[in-house]
Amino acid sequence: MAKGDPECPDLHPLLRKRPRAKESQLEGAPSGDMAAIIVCVLCALVVLKPQEFVPILSGLPLLYLLFALFVVAFAVDVLRGRARVDLPPHAPFILAFFLWGALVTLVRKPSVLPKEGLELVIVFCIFGVIALGLGDTKGLKRFCWTLLVCMIFATTVALVQSRGPYGCMIAAQGDWEGKGELEYDGRSCETALDCRRDGLPDVNYRCERVGPFGTATIGGRVRYRGTLADPNELSLAAVMALPFALAFAERRRSSRDSRQAPSAASLGLPPLLTDRLLAGVGSWLRMTPALLVAAAFAVMIVFSQSRMGVLVFLVVMGLAFIRRAGVFGVVIGCLAFPPLLVLGGRSGAEAEASADERLDLVAEALMMIRRSKGIGFGLGQFADESTRGLTAHNSYLLAAAETGVIGACLFSLVLYGALKVPVKLWFGSYDVDADLRRLAPAIAIALVGAYVGIFFLSWSYKEFLYMMLGASAALYQAARAQDARFSVRIDVREAASVCALCLLLFPIVWIVLHVIG
Repeated sequence: MAKGDPECPDLHPLLRKRPRAKESQLEGAPSGDMAAIIVCVLCALVVLKPQEFVPILSGLPLLYLLFALFVVAFAVDVLRGRARVDLPPHAPFILAFFLWGALVTLVRKPSVLPKEGLELVIVFCIFGVIALGLGDTKGLKRFCWTLLVCMIFATTVALVQSRGPYGCMIAAQGDWEGKGELEYDGRSCETALDCRRDGLPDVNYRCERVGPFGTATIGGRVRYRGTLADPNELSLAAVMALPFALAFAERRRSSRDSRQAPSAASLGLPPLLTDRLLAGVGSWLRMTPALLVAAAFAVMIVFSQSRMGVLVFLVVMGLAFIRRAGVFGVVIGCLAFPPLLVLGGRSGAEAEASADERLDLVAEALMMIRRSKGIGFGLGQFADESTRGLTAHNSYLLAAAETGVIGACLFSLVLYGALKVPVKLWFGSYDVDADLRRLAPAIAIALVGAYVGIFFLSWSYKEFLYMMLGASAALYQAARAQDARFSVRIDVREAASVCALCLLLFPIVWIVLHVIG
């Protein structure tokens, strides 16, 4: 039959499209893979901080080297026409938020702008390389796997740390709560008095459990190091990575025709064991590795004594169970989650003191917004303005106190735009592959958990949060590459509504504080 024969019109699209798609895929694969690998290595470097406990890596400017390698790889993609850039809805707001914060700092306290500005540039670059460098579904999956493996590693370190021996640790002078890095002096102890008895004078000793890679507990609470040295931050980061474990467990579902799968009758099983029931049981068995990861994260959160971690874990697992099992997932959650509520978090006088301290910081944040007349005091200035010398422990109020009302609105638009991307792909009908359809709910649930958690943490400019915002941007790029109909925009009405809700938060918090007394 001739190639142009009208009797076989269905063959023409196949003959025209397949060779071009295959050729394009082969041409773009090596460089695109290289950029994605560099992004994953960079993110692992930021999260795990191996240069702090691997001697051969100490002192090397690894972060800057990886940035330079990424720029080269991405430039090659651009010059060869392989790079596709679709601006996600929250990217302009991130840039505007950072620029506005820098402007407020320049006006309020210009002397700290070089230091604070450099930190903002690094965070923005981390967001940018994730948003631009992953490129497609394969790159996004690599990033999600990297984040998950990093948090499994950090959780394993924390669990080993929880059973480690007690040792004398030296904290920096002035760090009487031991929130910074601790140095093990080689002596065992039962209390801090044992360390002071035979130790050096005027040294800030603590008796903590010694963990691997130079880690140690803080007040008996497990933690990691670097950006995850705080038990609360370690718990939130782990829970944010948890939806990816659940999504990858779904990846193993078979795509075979149901007629090829053995039925209950063919296996000689009782009639009550229907094919649908067997499929459901098999699906839950395939989730076993992910559930084991969730169990490990839950145990780590219990040892971290993080009440916020317990709350976010319940939110994330609750959404995941409802998505997967519907009403049955609610029943499972009601049976499985109460023990975590009982075991997790701190109690007693220390917990009450911590709660009172956080309430005082919230009250100070509201007073700072008023004192600055809604303009803010500049980046990194909350602790200097606070009577307690601490940060706000609330990202929304921290953004408002340091960058003003405009900065708080821009920060809210960043969070809204990042969440809108995976939610629209999750519930929309778009021609994207199965991996993106599984990753979209995972990213959405992780972001929801993050938005709950940062209400209790100062993550307004935290690298880990902007990694997840970058994952949302990468999801947008990958979805747009497969279906040009997928588009996410924030119109004026949406922006006004988000800003109104942001401003409504302040009087609500003020009323709650006065009700609590």
